[in-house]
Amino acid sequence: MLIKNKIRVIDTGPLSAAENMALDEAILEAREEGAVPDTIRFLSFEPHCALVGYFQDVGNEIRKQYCKKAGIDINRRITGGGSLYWGTRDIGWEIFASSGRFSSRISGIEDYYSLFCSAAAKGINNFGLTAAFRPRNDIEVNGRKISGSGGTSLKTCFMFQGTLLVDIDLEVMLRALRVPVEKLKYSEMNSLKERVTWLSREIGHCPSRADIIKNLIDGFSSHLETGYYVDELSKREKEIFRSKIKYFSSREHIYRVKEKKNIYTLKSIVKSGAGILKASITVDSSRNVLKSALFTGDFFIYPGKAIFDLESALKNTRINRQKIQLLIDDFFNNYPHKIGGLSGSSIYRAVLAALEKLEYRKFKIPLKYTNDIFIIESSSNPYAKLEPDKKIDAFLLPYCAKLPGCSFRFTQGCSICGKCSIGEVTEILDSYGISTISITSYEHLEETLIELKNSGTGFFCGCCCEPFYIKHKQDFERIGLSGILINIDNNTCYDLGKEKEAHLGSFEGFTQLKVPLIKKILNIFNGPGKNKQGPINKKPIYMQVRNTR
Repeated sequence: MLIKNKIRVIDTGPLSAAENMALDEAILEAREEGAVPDTIRFLSFEPHCALVGYFQDVGNEIRKQYCKKAGIDINRRITGGGSLYWGTRDIGWEIFASSGRFSSRISGIEDYYSLFCSAAAKGINNFGLTAAFRPRNDIEVNGRKISGSGGTSLKTCFMFQGTLLVDIDLEVMLRALRVPVEKLKYSEMNSLKERVTWLSREIGHCPSRADIIKNLIDGFSSHLETGYYVDELSKREKEIFRSKIKYFSSREHIYRVKEKKNIYTLKSIVKSGAGILKASITVDSSRNVLKSALFTGDFFIYPGKAIFDLESALKNTRINRQKIQLLIDDFFNNYPHKIGGLSGSSIYRAVLAALEKLEYRKFKIPLKYTNDIFIIESSSNPYAKLEPDKKIDAFLLPYCAKLPGCSFRFTQGCSICGKCSIGEVTEILDSYGISTISITSYEHLEETLIELKNSGTGFFCGCCCEPFYIKHKQDFERIGLSGILINIDNNTCYDLGKEKEAHLGSFEGFTQLKVPLIKKILNIFNGPGKNKQGPINKKPIYMQVRNTR
């Protein structure tokens, strides 16, 4: 059925991921043929699914094993952009139209996002909310993202689509997608809740599908200044759909993109006057593009949504340090409201520190270890780099990496019994002639670092967990002994809520050292050409460990 000037509305209901993707292409091709009119389509997924963008590698973006175990469909959109998780209650909206339909209101690609996201936002506001378009491609409610969008086109027609989060399970989403949050900690879940919201959360209940679609239709009709009529899929659309469903269900389609190892998530930690700032920067090194940025931590910034707007502004930015600094400066200078708390310079320092890890590639450090290296410099040098122009003189080992029942756990030495990673590392360090000491408490660590510095040691290496490094970053910088720290496994005192015991030297847990990375670092700093010594047996050049128990 065709009704002149009015836009057709269809609701295809819940379908599988393959069916929805095939139908996207079928409707777009039918519109290109002129077989169907301009159309607004509403859709849902059953079962829940994880979708990658057209140009993305499933392995890089989605945790396939978790999705398989949880019954989550995996598929590929016909539009670009990032990976998405769809719950079964979430609703998608799509517009298929000729290029000329909205030409009077569209002069560039950004206008598509503004026009259609504003229309959807108007529909969302029929629930009594204050949703609004947030450049580049989101809809927000009170500073939190509730909908994302994207599009594609053929010769004379386009498809523009968006997702309305209705009732999302954040933990499932985090596990399904390879987002830059590695562990499902309370603080990280809270951070995500500050960025993302959903309809049922905002209005206090989960509305019916019919009510959501009705309000969205009203928003599109009003903002796009068009009438509409409700219809069904045409015979031609169904015909094209049937011809495509096999392909969209195939591994050929879903896994057709196999990216080289050029997508990196790089992390940094910066302490500013406003608190701890952690940056997770995803980059495409082959295209030299900063794909996305995520800023978390215990910092303060006013208004809070400014950090989310900045993350949006940094999407798909060319990696050019001067241009990134200008972008951040312009953002702070031209933001509609004065930004307090966290400064632009702190954000730039965090971004730069993360991007600096791209240089690790020249040392052949595997990607999986990129964020397990912490460079220690004085507080006067905020841009610490991995520059192996020094030699490691001493190595600090955490007592928690020795077995709880080991007689050496709180003292110097190791029997090299082979039951923990300390023994293997001790043998390696012996072959380099590097002095070692087991650190048994924070106070002992500080005394040791000061003694090392006073005795003429120029550079040290050690192992600790990331939370310990974050907590004591300023202490390391204050003491001013240059060094490099290597992360240990995740079963640390901090993960177990035992940091107080660890601080006092009474943590009874057991951790593992990252032996392959330790070998790599030793080879970089003390390898061939660094006057490597053979096996020796010498006493430490600094104080003996006292038993703190």
